[in-house]
Amino acid sequence: MDLRTLTKNAQSAARARARMLREGITPSGHKVWSEEEDLACRLFYPDYFALGRLLPHRSRVAVRHRCAKLGLVRKYASWPAVERQKLRRLYPSSTREELCAAFPGVSWLSICSAAQRYGYRRDRKPYKITGVAALDQVRSRCFEMRWIMRDLDEEARTKRYFQTRGSDGRYPNFKAIRRAVVALGGDFEVRWRGDED
Repeated sequence: MDLRTLTKNAQSAARARARMLREGITPSGHKVWSEEEDLACRLFYPDYFALGRLLPHRSRVAVRHRCAKLGLVRKYASWPAVERQKLRRLYPSSTREELCAAFPGVSWLSICSAAQRYGYRRDRKPYKITGVAALDQVRSRCFEMRWIMRDLDEEARTKRYFQTRGSDGRYPNFKAIRRAVVALGGDFEVRWRGDED
């Protein structure tokens, strides 16, 4: 780039800064932050409600951005690539204790927030065993098909049975279970204990 262009741009920036100090308004039309406003941010930082009352002409986003610029907001530590790969590999299936042991000195909340920030998710847990064989088979089939109980209720037209009472094995509704089996593409049959195939 030409030296004359650089000099011209530097002079233009100096004039813009002087105009901002003189008029108290940024080129985009916003009011320049004063020392009193910065002091209010430093004193009341985590309480955005109080800052909103003290600075009614500033939006919540502007206050949050200014607090970050003043260094009041906690900065997230970026994880090195090796640690991210380790987290991506372990996070879906490992237990909480295994993850805390794999990352010593890092709290569980920090591990969870890092996983959320990088888009890692936990594996789904299988549905609870009820003790009723037909109901357990329906629930395990839903888990294999990645259906939630709401999907099953909609397909089987069982109102909200599987969403509300479907995990309770004390009083199974076999009419709803039969409808669910048909909706899942299966056959509902009875086998007697004394019969042999």
